[in-house]
Amino acid sequence: MNNLFSLENPLMRFLARVFDMIVTNALFLICCVPVVTAGAAIAALNKVTQGIVLDRDFGTIRLFFRAFRENFKQATAAFLVLLLIFLSLACNALLVMIYLTGTLAVVLKGALFVLAVLVLAVAVYLFPLMTRYDNALREHVKNAMILAVAKLPRTVVMVLVTSLPVLVPYFSLPTFFQTLPFFFIIGFAFMSYVSSQLLVPVFRELEGDQEAPSEEQEAEDE
Repeated sequence: MNNLFSLENPLMRFLARVFDMIVTNALFLICCVPVVTAGAAIAALNKVTQGIVLDRDFGTIRLFFRAFRENFKQATAAFLVLLLIFLSLACNALLVMIYLTGTLAVVLKGALFVLAVLVLAVAVYLFPLMTRYDNALREHVKNAMILAVAKLPRTVVMVLVTSLPVLVPYFSLPTFFQTLPFFFIIGFAFMSYVSSQLLVPVFRELEGDQEAPSEEQEAEDE
């Protein structure tokens, strides 16, 4: 009976990780409320889910806020630029729908959609790179663009997963309302976890035999 509740038990480890993701999801949503802090919240979310994928034991809340603090400047700058780009694309799409019709409207809407996908493809690598490597923002953007092309199949999956909060209501509004509890409870952490599952092997490939430092080692360096 004692073994059933041991942390070495696979079921208990699974439940512990699910609980970590629920806590992380709540922290992420709370930190996104001011909007301007959403970039740091995304970076912190990625940091925690990478740790879960690597099966490292850490304090979820401590790790989240540490990553939030350390990546705040870069992540906030990146998020505000991305937000401006997406808002600009949305406004242009709205203008096209209002003032244009026919083939020209279809072509312009298609071009705007492709641009949005390309920007998102870079974004899905950008924040995880920030949390794992110490580089200037320009260098992170360049590396994110290279990885988005070099790891295209993974990029497609991550873009689709990241787009779920937009794709679900687009295809079915009733389904979106039915899935809202999932997103509020664990959904964003789950999407980040799926992306981290795809990203961690990429990072290991880039690092070769040199393993990224564990959270415990990083804490000792502080």
